[in-house]
Amino acid sequence: MNDPATLPATPAAGGRDPRRSLFSRLARREPLAIDGLPASLATLGAGQVHVVYAGASPARDALFWQTAAAALAGPATVLSTRDAASLAATLRDHGVDIDRSGALHAWANVCALRPQPERDGAQVLIEALDALATQCAAPESQFFIEGAEAFFNWQDAAALASQGAQLAGWCAQHRYGVLMVAAPPGLGDDQEHPELDAFQARFAGAAQLHQVQGQYHWEVAFWRAGDAVHGSQSVPLRFSAADHRLTVSGGTFETEIGEAGLLAPDEGRVIVSRDAMLHERVLPPAWQIVDNNEAAVAAARTSVAATLILDFSVNRDLETLAEQVHTLRLQCGEALKIIVREDAVAMRYESLMLNLGANRVIARQTPLAQVEAIVDSLQGQVYSRPMPADYRAALAAVVHGEESGYVGAAHFVELVRAAVERSRVIQLPSVLIRLALMPEVAHVDALKACHLRRAGDIVTANGDSLYVFFFACRLSDADAVCQRVFQLPLAELFQGEERYGDARAITESLTTLADEIETTPPPDYSGWLALNEGQPAAAATVSVQANGQSVPPAATSVAAAPVEPRATAPINGDLLPALDPAARADNAKPRAAPRRAPLPLKA
Repeated sequence: MNDPATLPATPAAGGRDPRRSLFSRLARREPLAIDGLPASLATLGAGQVHVVYAGASPARDALFWQTAAAALAGPATVLSTRDAASLAATLRDHGVDIDRSGALHAWANVCALRPQPERDGAQVLIEALDALATQCAAPESQFFIEGAEAFFNWQDAAALASQGAQLAGWCAQHRYGVLMVAAPPGLGDDQEHPELDAFQARFAGAAQLHQVQGQYHWEVAFWRAGDAVHGSQSVPLRFSAADHRLTVSGGTFETEIGEAGLLAPDEGRVIVSRDAMLHERVLPPAWQIVDNNEAAVAAARTSVAATLILDFSVNRDLETLAEQVHTLRLQCGEALKIIVREDAVAMRYESLMLNLGANRVIARQTPLAQVEAIVDSLQGQVYSRPMPADYRAALAAVVHGEESGYVGAAHFVELVRAAVERSRVIQLPSVLIRLALMPEVAHVDALKACHLRRAGDIVTANGDSLYVFFFACRLSDADAVCQRVFQLPLAELFQGEERYGDARAITESLTTLADEIETTPPPDYSGWLALNEGQPAAAATVSVQANGQSVPPAATSVAAAPVEPRATAPINGDLLPALDPAARADNAKPRAAPRRAPLPLKA
């Protein structure tokens, strides 16, 4: 292995090298190692400079080192800013053992290349190329340079343009081709970089290798092939499952071989927190099991398309888990698969995790076989939701008050409005249900039968109904939640219901409720419920009728304003009691169309 830093100074060339004409006829130029890429975008010409802008990634390694490994079978020179040991190991990983006799072509060279402090980087690079051209490189052959960003002044646009012109001039004069892979500062920040236009003005090609929504793309700014110049093209790429070569997605290679390819070479890797699998006896042998969520996150930080399974249990801090999911998604990109598995406790904020970067939340008691099927189903997919810049803002959307159970009607409206407004950030689902009381059931009896224990779940009473709000609850789960929180059969307490499951419907219903409260303020039952806390719920028949309104025997001092006896009439298709016209001046106002589902009622 040669090191340009140790090469002697280059003597002046005297006349035309007789080797040049022979090698110019026999020199073989390997195209870029992207299977299925059109020749017009993969050709490297003699005496020309091509630059590929790419940050550190599996795609950059595959492109550069597989191209270099193929070129070393012929007259070519590979230079890298890696140290000699790392350079040799990387080539060995790509099938070229430079320590084995006969592994390289007689005119092939592998060199470690280093910039020199206090010297112009481009000048150092050109001197190294000139020395190699004089001493060991085949005439009119190709140079492949990794880490070229270390030799150019990216902060000074004028100096950068001059350096690019010097390199292009040297290549044109000596008929050597140069392919550079560089990661300039600011690469991938989605901003314009006009300084690069002047830098590459005399090059034969410029392209960028980067991820677009989890998939690597070959983005061509311009590429010269013979007398034609091709520009502004984007080619999606995949990795071959067999040898992890870059392939064109949906192109010739995929059609002939019949494989879809991988988003990244590590797509088959599955990293699992042991806490997420505590109740499983046997796990797939290919899965990588680590101690806990923290170890799983650390193992996945350098992954591109692997699958990560994290645990959510009663002892798991929601904010920490939210930060881990959000950070991994921003650092690793859209191709990483993040799964959160519930353990013994249901995650109340599934939509929070999905909006912060998780691909799936697996419900508790899901069998391992189904977990494996979910992992397999995510392969080849990318995360496509818009990401919040700060996970704390999304977390604030699910922060609820400490209130639970019964609250006053006016306070109920305030709390529900605030919860719905916060939830808009991540579209957190909640449910508001209006339950029409049976004529013989008192408000307090129904309230005593409603046991809400989750913070944020609240109930109030107004007119002829109870209003129940389930925070962070899906509409499809409302039936099961109602059955769980009411200690008496729903058919014994209520004769119908209206259900609202989206923010707009909930807001419109709250407006109507607020108007009713302003017209006829309902009684506050909190004092009576606190006084009788711990007593069994009274039967529906043990209630006193005062002016047609059911009130508890011991609570006549806080009874509602007198109303006339109620009749039943259908509202929005449901059989709900008609409110007293004096208690509801806006009775004619049409309600928002609710999302309804039947409750089990009496025959």
